[in-house]
Amino acid sequence: MRSLVALSCVLAATLFGTACDNGPAPTTPTPGTPVTDTFTGTLTLNGSQTHPFATTAAGDVTATITAITPSDKSIGFQLGTWDTVTCRAVVSNDLATINSVLSGQTQTGASLCLKVHDPNGALTDVSVAYTITVAHQP
Repeated sequence: MRSLVALSCVLAATLFGTACDNGPAPTTPTPGTPVTDTFTGTLTLNGSQTHPFATTAAGDVTATITAITPSDKSIGFQLGTWDTVTCRAVVSNDLATINSVLSGQTQTGASLCLKVHDPNGALTDVSVAYTITVAHQP
């Protein structure tokens, strides 16, 4: 008798579980192939440069300093949101050197920016040339 009750409970649970099935779970879209933008410029004492770019889909955004000349200098760099006037920093590094990386994610397409600057007036005796790549969804 106990096995009949147990079997009835399992069968009832199975039937009720399938009666509530709303179909397959939604799938998350697969991001497309990232694009890479390359930004170059030169910083001088207390200088800064802003490089706007846009994404059309959610996904990872990664900025990498690929060159700094002279190579013993550090610069500040930031990833942020762009409102056509101001680059509002979201992630930053004020002591970045060659191969430094900043990364984040967007939940939707967005107007973004990369800002490069002289951290605290550190570039007193020399200008610094830089190259930074930014990989993101197109």
